[in-house]
Amino acid sequence: MEMDLKAVGPESIKLKKNIDVFSDEAHIQQAVNNLLAGENIMIEGVYSNGLLLLSELRKHLSKTYPEQSFEEQRRFRQEYQKYSNQILVTIKNNELQLKKSPTIGWLKILFPEPSDFILSFPQIQGLNSSWQWYKKGVTVPVLRNKIHPYYGTYFPSRFEHLLLFDNWLKRYNGPKKTAIDVGTGSGVLSFQMMKYGFQKVFATDTNPNAIIGLKEFMGTTKLSRKIELDYAHLFGKWDKPTELIVFNPPWLPEERQLDGIDQAIYYDEKLFPDFFGEAKKRLLPDGKLVLLFSNLGQLSKTENEHPIRKELDEGGRFKVDLFLDKAVKKASEKTTRNQFWREKEKVELWVLTHK
Repeated sequence: MEMDLKAVGPESIKLKKNIDVFSDEAHIQQAVNNLLAGENIMIEGVYSNGLLLLSELRKHLSKTYPEQSFEEQRRFRQEYQKYSNQILVTIKNNELQLKKSPTIGWLKILFPEPSDFILSFPQIQGLNSSWQWYKKGVTVPVLRNKIHPYYGTYFPSRFEHLLLFDNWLKRYNGPKKTAIDVGTGSGVLSFQMMKYGFQKVFATDTNPNAIIGLKEFMGTTKLSRKIELDYAHLFGKWDKPTELIVFNPPWLPEERQLDGIDQAIYYDEKLFPDFFGEAKKRLLPDGKLVLLFSNLGQLSKTENEHPIRKELDEGGRFKVDLFLDKAVKKASEKTTRNQFWREKEKVELWVLTHK
């Protein structure tokens, strides 16, 4: 593993001209109009002014995109992301220049220099949420202990696929000498395998923050000797054949150039062919390849191919040993987004072996 990895934070914003300021509710409609006209807005006064402007922007966009379909929801998110990121805040000496702001430790950790910079309000919200998860920890039903995800690292907020994997691990009676966890993220699959007695797990990720976070989380504990990390794409330096390969890939095909945490959510057209080609070389003759996936991509657009089914039909490398699926939990009644499509969504566990 690279020992000089540097954590990646949100990219600061460089202004090319003076911008409007929003500091009180009396001018909120003008501020929204300016956003829609492509102007940047600087939040001043109290932190809640940023929340107020975001709320008003959301109300305006919801009239144009009432979110009655998956595609409308996607368009709403795209427009909301575009305009909300024009709402800016100033940071000086690594502290927000707004009254009643939350304390966000990432501002000093991720921005050691320079200490004065500008971020968008959604970036600040993301940093704040991430800091709370990192400090307080996140409970994952399949693990004994909380995880403490580092900034910019994917961690599960839904657990049906992890429950499928956990139940499969309970019944797994194969060898447990080694396993490879491709795209480990916050390390949940690796921790699950440790729970069920695997002696060694080799884990990779293309996100330096995932590797830094796991290294910090494991410290000098027994886990750090049993889980070996590599900052790399797919299998990285792990070329020795193993009994088990696990992969929880992104579930949606990409729509644009990917960077950062997006790579944990969206996959490009090369990911699955490259993965299956490399997995073929690294799986022992009697080994098992386990993938955790979803039909979400096919629900969003019926023309989207299912990448695992495509490999089985055309790849000539693997066959199905076991297939399980599980309906996802009904969306919370508190959510404001219409998620009728979740009634049809299922998470999937695929166990493949050599053909």
